Amino acid sequence: MNLSPLPLAVFVVDATGSITSWNRACEKLAGYTAADIRNQTLERLIAFDDAGAAGAIPVAARADAESTGHLLCSNGNRLPIRVTIAPQSFDPDQPGSFSVIVIPRTGVVPPRYSLIQDLPVADIIEGLPCVFYVIDQSGHLLLWNHQLEEALEMSSEELPTSNVKFFFDEKERPAIVQKILDAFDHGSSSHEAELIGKHGRRTTFLFHCARTSLGSLPCVFGTGLDIDARKRTEQGLRVRERAIYSSVNAIVITCCEGGDNKIEYVNPAFEQMTGYTLAEIKGRNPRFMRIEGCDVQEHKRVHDALARRESVRSVLRNRRKNGDIFWNDLRIDPVSNIDGEVTHFVAVINDITEARHYERRLHHLAHHDPLTGLANRTLLQDQLKEAIEFALHNGVLGALAFLDLDNFKHINDSLGHEAGDAVLQEIAQRLRANMRENDTVARVGGDEFVLVIQDQPSLEHVADLVERIRRSVRDPIEVAGKEIVPGTSIGVALFPVDGDNVDRIMRAADAAMYHAKTLGKNNCQFYSDELNQIVHQHLMLEASLSRAIRNGEMMLGYQPKVDLRSGKVVGAEALVRWRHPEHGMISPDEFIPVAEETGLIVPLGEWVLAEACGALKAMQALGIHDFVISVNLSARQLRQRQFARHLAEVLERHQVDPRMLELEVTESQLMDRPAEAMEALAELKALGVRLSIDDFGTGYSSLSHLQKFPVDFIKIDRSFLGGGVHDGHAVITRAIIALGHSLKMKVIAEGVETREQLAFLRHHHCDQMQGYYFSGALTQDKLQEMVSNDDRLTT
Repeated sequence: MNLSPLPLAVFVVDATGSITSWNRACEKLAGYTAADIRNQTLERLIAFDDAGAAGAIPVAARADAESTGHLLCSNGNRLPIRVTIAPQSFDPDQPGSFSVIVIPRTGVVPPRYSLIQDLPVADIIEGLPCVFYVIDQSGHLLLWNHQLEEALEMSSEELPTSNVKFFFDEKERPAIVQKILDAFDHGSSSHEAELIGKHGRRTTFLFHCARTSLGSLPCVFGTGLDIDARKRTEQGLRVRERAIYSSVNAIVITCCEGGDNKIEYVNPAFEQMTGYTLAEIKGRNPRFMRIEGCDVQEHKRVHDALARRESVRSVLRNRRKNGDIFWNDLRIDPVSNIDGEVTHFVAVINDITEARHYERRLHHLAHHDPLTGLANRTLLQDQLKEAIEFALHNGVLGALAFLDLDNFKHINDSLGHEAGDAVLQEIAQRLRANMRENDTVARVGGDEFVLVIQDQPSLEHVADLVERIRRSVRDPIEVAGKEIVPGTSIGVALFPVDGDNVDRIMRAADAAMYHAKTLGKNNCQFYSDELNQIVHQHLMLEASLSRAIRNGEMMLGYQPKVDLRSGKVVGAEALVRWRHPEHGMISPDEFIPVAEETGLIVPLGEWVLAEACGALKAMQALGIHDFVISVNLSARQLRQRQFARHLAEVLERHQVDPRMLELEVTESQLMDRPAEAMEALAELKALGVRLSIDDFGTGYSSLSHLQKFPVDFIKIDRSFLGGGVHDGHAVITRAIIALGHSLKMKVIAEGVETREQLAFLRHHHCDQMQGYYFSGALTQDKLQEMVSNDDRLTT
């Protein structure tokens, strides 16, 4: 019943309809005294609209149903009312008693009647910061305040006819009924429950019930405190507590006590991370895990921030219970109470040990060679820069040494890359062993190593060190059951003598190494101004050579080849020359090595072949069909996959008989990669061209290989004729001629310059010769004139 002008009269009757008790509202509404009502029956006071007589329908049959009728008042008036009859108790073990709730129909309340006026505490109840209610034993409301109406989203007219158990979720109703019964039976009860509004709004209340009576009517009154916000807060706290408990990050909560921060809570992640349980460390300061002497500045920064009651973040190391050191990313934040006073700190710890190790590995990989573990080019430049700055600042001498292994490609090609890798690793170890801890050993290329040598007392000391390193590298290495004797060409630049920055010193050392290789390899050269001039000329030559090929500055000379039996000119060797527009004629000895090194030998070789084929075509036009021009092939040309096909196209384009073209390859070219050379020569031989081995006797070919090569000629190197025909060379020359003939090859001697050499060659049945004794290189016109005139060797 609402504490509004609406009265709510309640009679309690037995199964026969006799009134056993009532509340004061009944007396006020009907105008009877207690004596008037006592011993009356329900039909004497209420006339129901749906029955001819009050007792026509039993009371039990009307239970849980709403009826209309008239209250028969003491003054004779008939007051229109709504009547709700309900079993008197929730308890099914107490049947037979019923509550009859009488509610005047709207607009017919007697003006003289107001329950509120009769209740001096009404204003207090309406002003309570909670819901207030009075429930009779049938479970219906007798009194309530407006807060209950708002919670249930119902009007004052709707509430009296509803049983209170229907204000709750169906699952909770049995427990709610039991709590109300407990209040009737034991005097009081308390419980939490959600009130469900008419439109579905749910609000959690903390209910307190107490037994009382209104007149002779037993009832329960109580209050409900809205704890919805508190429940949400509690739920949020439970969620956050669970989040802290389940977090993968370690969390520590410390309490500020007397200037100290003592551990109050740690989550399972912390226990797993550190090995310490909460029971072991509760009440201790977290600094017990600190590593003394480690990350001192970071620890001070954290301490100062906590003293200022500020947040702080740090990365430092701690020690686990088992003694292991781990890196942790630490974030600490203060927690304040309602007065703004910091009472606690919350620390979140992320174990970044693996990340740190991974960063270090990445850093190592970014700055070191993966095969040897030596510094790479990036780290080398950083270390060299520091070394140069140290030398400049302290007035000391430093050195940079470039090492290039000699013939390393041959090791890879003949023994495989695994053997090559093993050699590189062994060389790396030897270099480390010969260097000091503060010096740098780097690998910057396939077989290129660099040494940064700091703080040297003298040039002589540097020279001794480099020579010791060269000899160390030279020691034999056993790989795959074979002994390898590596060599190295070393170029050395001094700093700050040869330069005061990284770029200059590296260029100087590289130039010195290049010079060492040109001097025959396996030696050491120091940088000098003269060497710089040589390197500069080399670079200029390289740039000019590319232009020369494009601009037609190259020309061919043809040195005649003579048959020693008939004296007839039977062929010529094409010799390339460079007619420089500024420097005049440049010898092949100067530009051919540059062309080989830079790869320009390929376009140069193509030009030579085209020019030679053009000369042969001109010979054919003159009716000369038994003349052969030989062209030297470079190693790069021989290894080109499509070289044979390109050559066939050149021959076809010039309409030249392939038998008129001879290709010369050196003995060292053949033996560098015998299997590949044999395959390439077979393809060329299939075209019909002739093949010859140049510089025979200067290489290391074996007879087993030589007899397999499909060659037509071997050329005796000029060095075997240079000392005359009576020294030891004569024996070799005779042996080569005999060997060639036994292998069904013709033998050509080059560099013939004296009558004595000519006589020796004829005596030992050499087939052909070329050299200044008969003729130097001729232009194409002069050669054509010589052949057309049938000029011959007469002596």
